[in-house]
Amino acid sequence: MSDKQIQTVKGIVVKKGSTQTIKVAVKVTKVHPIYKKRYSQTRHYIAHDESDAVKVGDNVTIVACRPISKIKHWTVA
Repeated sequence: MSDKQIQTVKGIVVKKGSTQTIKVAVKVTKVHPIYKKRYSQTRHYIAHDESDAVKVGDNVTIVACRPISKIKHWTVA
């Protein structure tokens, strides 16, 4: 068995592209190291949806995988 952990991220579907492709927004809250103020950052991931059942606004968990296309490196869990 490998000791490697599989990277997973939770986010909200913001766009449904062509078939089996979705765009997931992941929001992260951070603290500034000097001013101690909290701020949020949003990062978008392009994910592969094999079942094509996810709709815009759904909460999903995506898992890192081998590259499926030029920009798709995640799949819906």
